[in-house]
Amino acid sequence: MIRVGQVAGAYGLEGAVKVIPLTDFADRFDAGATLLIDGTERQVEWSRTGQLGLVVKLRGIDNRTMAGLFRGRYLEIADAGVRPLAEGRFYHHQVVGLAVLTSSGKKLGTIAEVLERPANDVWVSREGVVEHLIPATRDAVVEVDVAGGRVVVADWLVQVEDA
Repeated sequence: MIRVGQVAGAYGLEGAVKVIPLTDFADRFDAGATLLIDGTERQVEWSRTGQLGLVVKLRGIDNRTMAGLFRGRYLEIADAGVRPLAEGRFYHHQVVGLAVLTSSGKKLGTIAEVLERPANDVWVSREGVVEHLIPATRDAVVEVDVAGGRVVVADWLVQVEDA
């Protein structure tokens, strides 16, 4: 399953929910689209832009109390519904688990999670208790080889200046 949104809470009295989008494809929330929440398929009745994301009305969730039960839950799509991304863009599940090396060959562990930040994503690489935060930018990430199972990052990420 691929997460495309997270329910932030109930909206109004008719069962709509506030959604934080986790996708670049806004049409995932268009009327008629099918999403999964807690493993159950729900059809989007309507959606609109909200204050912090979207407001979405899902069929079968018909009152505020019921909508409130889904707070914090994820809206998902089946893996088969994944769309190809532009060159140099990756889904989180594609990079998590990849080995991380510097350009000079130093091993930095594997990517354990992806943090979404306003400026850019940050890939968290862990090796034991050591953690490296890698900005997912063209300056920091030299190469991503999903098929080869590795990410090559710039050496400057781990260089420390002597004071």
